[in-house]
Amino acid sequence: MTEALPPQARAIRDFRHDDAELRRMSEWFREFARSTGFPPDRALDFELCLNELLANTIRHGRDGAKRDVRITLEQDAPSMRATIEDDGPPFDPSTAADRPSNQTLETMRPGGWGIPIVHAFANEIRYERRDGWNRVTIAMITSNP
Repeated sequence: MTEALPPQARAIRDFRHDDAELRRMSEWFREFARSTGFPPDRALDFELCLNELLANTIRHGRDGAKRDVRITLEQDAPSMRATIEDDGPPFDPSTAADRPSNQTLETMRPGGWGIPIVHAFANEIRYERRDGWNRVTIAMITSNP
């Protein structure tokens, strides 16, 4: 069995269940991406994924959550990874249903685009529920596919 190499760069930060934290998270991520040399075009896609996942956690998980949301960023030569952890209600975005594609503008309702956006941009999405905590990890390869 091959042992995984440690990331070249790692950062951890906690965020409150408050929409105002989205801007703080974006600024933190942008600085991390710049400092690690993550390609700017891929960083924009990754930041969008992070924003969607944190926004969902804040809006849908805050009622049952007792603690802040923790995000861990890791970057190594082939990829950027983020793990979002919260103690809100269980929700697995890796198996969330896609929006129906046969809707018209009249029948379409707002919202529900965040998880499909993450599925479109992330190369990997993993979920686990452990000891009352949700743990969602997304990964994106460094170069454009």
